[in-house]
Amino acid sequence: MLRLLLICCLFAAGAHADIVRLAVGLAKPPYVEAGGMSGLEATLALATLRQAGHQPLVVQLPQARGLAMLGSGRVDAMLALVPGALEGIFYSQPLLHYRNRAIVLQGSGIVLTQLSQLSQYRVVAFQNARRLLGDDFRRAVERAPNYIEQGEQDIQNRMLFNHRVDVVIADELIFHANPTQRDLNNRSQAVVSYALFPSSPRHVGFRSERLRQDFDAALLQLKSSGEYERIYRFYRDKYQLPRD
Repeated sequence: MLRLLLICCLFAAGAHADIVRLAVGLAKPPYVEAGGMSGLEATLALATLRQAGHQPLVVQLPQARGLAMLGSGRVDAMLALVPGALEGIFYSQPLLHYRNRAIVLQGSGIVLTQLSQLSQYRVVAFQNARRLLGDDFRRAVERAPNYIEQGEQDIQNRMLFNHRVDVVIADELIFHANPTQRDLNNRSQAVVSYALFPSSPRHVGFRSERLRQDFDAALLQLKSSGEYERIYRFYRDKYQLPRD
């Protein structure tokens, strides 16, 4: 009986250790969809954890709360981090790269080749862009005739398509995945994206170095099997995203 009890305890401990509580941010298509179980970034992370033999348990919540829970051990891992976001955390290899772009209406005739040109235009960017996109960007928008930071992609798109701003600074995939792609008169307008910023890698942060190692090894397997590319193509087609 004692031996049987010990075996049962070992199996129970192994089953518990196999569960990885994963913090996922609020809905941000195409990367994360409502519920946190789908979307390009969420699906890639979940597939990688399962490839590594772990059972993910998704907890969807705002980023600040997710970081607090990761720091206190209430979750085991978190999506969409950059190294240094939290001390004492082990960061995976990049799961994917965000693509911040300067986006303008094609009909505007605006051509952007360097950040300093943004000083000539009305610009709307995502929240904290001045802090996150570097000093050259900050100096340029400080001289712009009108600069706004807006967290809602829907509002950013409406401002551009209705000519309330000249330039949107946003992740290119989030911009195109947003359903607002027309002006108030329901007219569609072509846009042009300028790569004034380097691509930004996003990592999964883990409290355990062993889990991070498992994840990195499984991510290589996911890529070599073609599953990574299949997931990417699925969401690219679903949201009609621009190709690389």
